[in-house]
Amino acid sequence: MSVSAARQRRAIRVALAATVVAVAALPVGGVLAWNQLLDSRASTTVAVESLSIPETPAALVAALGAGGQLSHVWVATLDASGVGGTVVLLPIGAATEQAPVDAASTDGSATTSTPAERLAEVYARDGMGGLANEVQGLLDVSFVSVGALTRTELINVFAPLGGVDVLLDRPVVSVAVDGTPTQLAGPGEQSFAIDRVVDILIARRPNEKESERFARHREVWNGVVKRVGAGVELAPAVDTTPAGLADASNFMRRVLGGAMQVWQLSAAPVLDKTLNPKRIDMYSLDRAEVVMVFASVAPSALSGADLPVSVMIDSPFNDPIVSRAAVQRLLDAGIGVAVMREVSAREESATTVAGDDDVTSAINEALGDSFGTLQTTSWDAPVSGVAARITLGSQFAALARDDSQ
Repeated sequence: MSVSAARQRRAIRVALAATVVAVAALPVGGVLAWNQLLDSRASTTVAVESLSIPETPAALVAALGAGGQLSHVWVATLDASGVGGTVVLLPIGAATEQAPVDAASTDGSATTSTPAERLAEVYARDGMGGLANEVQGLLDVSFVSVGALTRTELINVFAPLGGVDVLLDRPVVSVAVDGTPTQLAGPGEQSFAIDRVVDILIARRPNEKESERFARHREVWNGVVKRVGAGVELAPAVDTTPAGLADASNFMRRVLGGAMQVWQLSAAPVLDKTLNPKRIDMYSLDRAEVVMVFASVAPSALSGADLPVSVMIDSPFNDPIVSRAAVQRLLDAGIGVAVMREVSAREESATTVAGDDDVTSAINEALGDSFGTLQTTSWDAPVSGVAARITLGSQFAALARDDSQ
């Protein structure tokens, strides 16, 4: 980014912040049911001056393999109903958050980046506390629970499932601490007992590229989702109080107690010689995708990064290409995304920005023509901590799809 571009973006942020001084960080905790607030298809109409985002807490879970090494990591989010939710998979080779190369510093001078680290190395050096700090900064998500689970603990968490059907694209081989290899499974769809499911999930061979494990992790979790169905019965020992969320194993049992879904974050190899001078097995995440996912499944856990203004996006297109493009263009304009919804509504040509006049005017100026034609309107049911609601129009959807080709 050039110095002038960086200064222009800072000026936009200052202008936005000045017009929405009353907009604070997203509140944690909700006073209304999830379907009343975040699902416009619900038949209930809530007549209040301002709605709050319900609690959608998140937990960071690390799965430990042979010798206590970090083998797999995910973020679990709990549905506002208290059971079920989403599991978001990220690579242990994800690069830690770094300043962009040649980014402008606060005084306008140019800076360069230092080499990034992989999450696996952070865990090996600093343990779960260090890993949690890095992932929180990487995703801009706050965690109510963090936990590193051993093989035995993982088996106990998944035990209520009994077994899981998994479709594998290649043989799975684990390597013991002494270097002894063991084939755990061959390719194809098979039914596995829980202990073998866990072994497949945490299997990791020396010098194996993590990208070779991406499909395996996704398919194991897809099998878990199918097995869970509408949810497994919670054992009496499961703590369903807010205090119980602090324990990662208990948190996961509650996620398995209701309908769940899985999302694997996109990961691209880091080839930049400054960030990855030794060309190790390191991956970068797609910032827009990260925000899109967590604004959809865990909006109360989003910290909002350093952006002074956050909006809610409503999309009637049910198209992740369109949704991600909207998030990207808002981030490029210095505007955060607090909530992302796929809604059932009639598609309009123009994109609509709903909110106070000063706010919508500032947002329109910041966005320019990046969303096509913009219309402004008042917001009858604003959400606490959210500056405006943006409903995507078909003009923008066409632009987003064209740009993706």
